[in-house]
Amino acid sequence: MSIVLKNITLRNFLSIGAVTQAVNFDSKELTLILGENLDLGGDGARNGTGKTTLIQGLTYVLYGNPINQIRKDNLINRTNGKGMMVTLEYSSGGVEYKIERGRRPNILKFYINGEEQKDDAADSAQGENKDTQREIERTLGMTADMFKHIVALNTYSAPFLSLPSGDQRKIIEQLLGITLLSEKADLIKEKIRINKDSIQQEEFKVKAVEEANKRVQEQIDALKRRQNLWQKQHDEALSKLVADYDELSKIDIEKELLAHKDLAVYNEKKKQLEQYQAILARQTAWLQKRDSDIATLQKQYDTLSHINIDDELRAHYDLKIYNAAKLELESLDKTIKALEASLKKDQSLVTKLQEEIKTLEENKCYACGQDFHDENHASVINNKRDLLTISEGELAQTQNDLEKNKNSIYVLGDKPVTHYATETEAIKHSSELERIQQQIATKNTEEDPYSDQLIGNNIVLPVMPVTIYDNESEAVEHRTIVANLEKSIATKAEESDPYSEQIADMEKQALQEISFDKINELSKLGEHYKFLQDLLTSKDSFVRKKIIDQNLSYLNSRLTNYLDKIGLPHTVVFKNDLSVEITELGRELDFDNLSRGERNRLILGLSFAFRDVWENLYYPINTIFIDELIDSGMDTVGVENSMAILKDMSRRRNKSIWLVSHREELAGRVPQVLKVVKENGFTSYNTTTDIE
Repeated sequence: MSIVLKNITLRNFLSIGAVTQAVNFDSKELTLILGENLDLGGDGARNGTGKTTLIQGLTYVLYGNPINQIRKDNLINRTNGKGMMVTLEYSSGGVEYKIERGRRPNILKFYINGEEQKDDAADSAQGENKDTQREIERTLGMTADMFKHIVALNTYSAPFLSLPSGDQRKIIEQLLGITLLSEKADLIKEKIRINKDSIQQEEFKVKAVEEANKRVQEQIDALKRRQNLWQKQHDEALSKLVADYDELSKIDIEKELLAHKDLAVYNEKKKQLEQYQAILARQTAWLQKRDSDIATLQKQYDTLSHINIDDELRAHYDLKIYNAAKLELESLDKTIKALEASLKKDQSLVTKLQEEIKTLEENKCYACGQDFHDENHASVINNKRDLLTISEGELAQTQNDLEKNKNSIYVLGDKPVTHYATETEAIKHSSELERIQQQIATKNTEEDPYSDQLIGNNIVLPVMPVTIYDNESEAVEHRTIVANLEKSIATKAEESDPYSEQIADMEKQALQEISFDKINELSKLGEHYKFLQDLLTSKDSFVRKKIIDQNLSYLNSRLTNYLDKIGLPHTVVFKNDLSVEITELGRELDFDNLSRGERNRLILGLSFAFRDVWENLYYPINTIFIDELIDSGMDTVGVENSMAILKDMSRRRNKSIWLVSHREELAGRVPQVLKVVKENGFTSYNTTTDIE
């Protein structure tokens, strides 16, 4: 198997205009790509002609992105602004492929052996179908990053040794086939996932059967509980019927009917006796009330008859005098209290006037205490003396009145005691005694209202007859009940269990057998998959170590070979942990320690070594692009050595090598030159490749 890039066509791509340009990649020669910018006057003007456009178009048509960070819409020719299209034809493993990719409108078409691959996905119409892109990359067998390091070498992409260590590891792992292990591991991982899903599905099935069996068993258990309850109720009902029948069979029904007749006579006599006892009770209650009323009246009479009515009337008279004297003393007490308050007030006024007069006599103002000598002094002191005289007279009068009132106080004595509340009631005393005597006489002459009803009612109650039934009607129905019980016993004994057949059917048919054989089989398969996954992914896996040791040794040998040929004095080695060690005369260096020319030598050597390892492990690729790496910082020896390697690769290995350069002197050193001409703003290739 090999990858053969055949030809490419470009239209309205970057500086290429509406006139389609085509290049045949399968020339099997070393082709120098030189530029000539006629818009800048020609004659050595090499920049801006569109030399790198060829590599940009190749990377874009294969992977949908350019080699640098140009936005996709900026790949469209600025002048025309639409209709950008890149087409590539290539073969792999004897299968012919063709890609058409463009923008405005967005297009992505993929042909296999001349037949377009259709896809109905939603993003297909947008020219961005991911499934189609994955299929293209599958036919190439390498990622875009790997493509840039072994097919399309350029100054736009970061050199391998400038990449972060993680990105370097990804590329080396893909190159050495470790990524293939990871891809196989991913396939196994997917199988593990599918196997887990299958186990889960089987577990769901088992669980579903268990749940179904559980529900069926719950129904069976419920039926059995109902069966037990039915059997218990059946046995209890049958036992009760038999017990009732046995009990009723013991009854002498003729004797029972005679007892009910005797009971009717007994009940009638009992009713009469109860009526007699009720009348007797009412008579007793009437007599008790009459005697109680007479006793109460007699007690009232006895109490009133002991009262001396003359003394009672005299006491009421004395009580009047006592109450009048009490009122008089209460009034006198109020007067004394008022006089005592007035006396205190008069005494206070006299004292105050005396003090003020004394102050005035000392020629001082009684109000503020200052000297007082003017013509008003005599008038004020005379007024105060007159006021004192009046106040002393009033004080003497108050003292005299107080003394008189105090002398009028006397002892009231004990309050007279009376039987009646008022004198009017006392006057009615005699008539009240006569009324009570009349009531006593009336009560004693009242006739017993119940005596006539009790004459001749001497009832003797016989012993109460004992019956089994509550009434005679039930006793009459005895024979019918016994006959019905006999029928019920026969019917109940013949009843069959309504649940046994249903339970047997469910236990036989509804319950499903549970098997874990499938789960056990899938679990063993899952363990096998896990073993294979560990074998492919574990860092300690002997398979992984074996691949790294074998292929890494080959990579280092090819790298050393190319670095010797290209003239780089440094030693560059990939170690077992896939890191890179650069040394010179025992001194360890970083990639950035190298000069520009040394870095370009190392970049070329790495790319050639990478390609050898790739083609050794996978398949050859017919085309190599080298964009200005030989121009940049490379001395004459470096250029000569690089050209020698490229020529040898082209002759011995039939490679189609495309070298982009500004060095026109190299034109005589190569079998073929592709001129990239820029004129009137558009790029064209002087190629004779036919465009179909």
